[in-house]
Amino acid sequence: MPIALIVEDEPLLAAELRDQLAALWPELEIAGQAENGVEAISLLDTLKPDVVFLDIQIPGLTGMEVAAHVGEHAQIVFVTAYAEHAVQAFQAGAVDYIVKPVTAARLLQTVKRLKTRSTAAVPAGVWRQIAPAPVQHLKWIKASAGNTVRLVMVRDVQYFQSDGKYTRVVTHDGEALIRLPLKELIEQLDAAQFTQIHRGAIVNLEAVDRIDRDGSAMEIRLKGRTEKLTVSETYSRQFRQM
Repeated sequence: MPIALIVEDEPLLAAELRDQLAALWPELEIAGQAENGVEAISLLDTLKPDVVFLDIQIPGLTGMEVAAHVGEHAQIVFVTAYAEHAVQAFQAGAVDYIVKPVTAARLLQTVKRLKTRSTAAVPAGVWRQIAPAPVQHLKWIKASAGNTVRLVMVRDVQYFQSDGKYTRVVTHDGEALIRLPLKELIEQLDAAQFTQIHRGAIVNLEAVDRIDRDGSAMEIRLKGRTEKLTVSETYSRQFRQM
């Protein structure tokens, strides 16, 4: 019996896809579901699925980046609201590319295509041609606190904030400064843990306690802290479903 993994960050859409597949392909076992790129990679290693139904715009990593980890034994079907990556995906050997909303008739075409294809999938090296190489994320930084230089583990940082020529590094037990600007810092941080919420601020998602909304305005409250961090409109989309 073939097994499948669904990678979709919107639960309702994932449930709808699961139901449609159950009706159109009863023999297919949906063995797992992931809501972000990090979870998807973990399940790929655990489940070793034959088919992966993969959204492109997911938290943590893009669908193209996840595809680089699929390996040689699974076929990939992109299911996404964005049509602009279709040519790129087909050139790399994707089995199919479905644009949301997914209809039963369109999904049936995909099921037929999957059943008639060999289980041999696209070699991992092909996907790596269209996905960036894995990034070595920043693990620790040297930061100044007065006349003292501190070694700060990045996982302990609650947020980074621009402060003139410096960047504030805020942790549970204090603050320090570094000279690295945010635009360079964000490129070195793990996107599954840190996200930019404003032109001048990056927050550790694990430190977020809640998000307060007032109309279209959003403010983040952190665990164990009293200050509020404003989410600008440019970066608010990632929090709208939370």
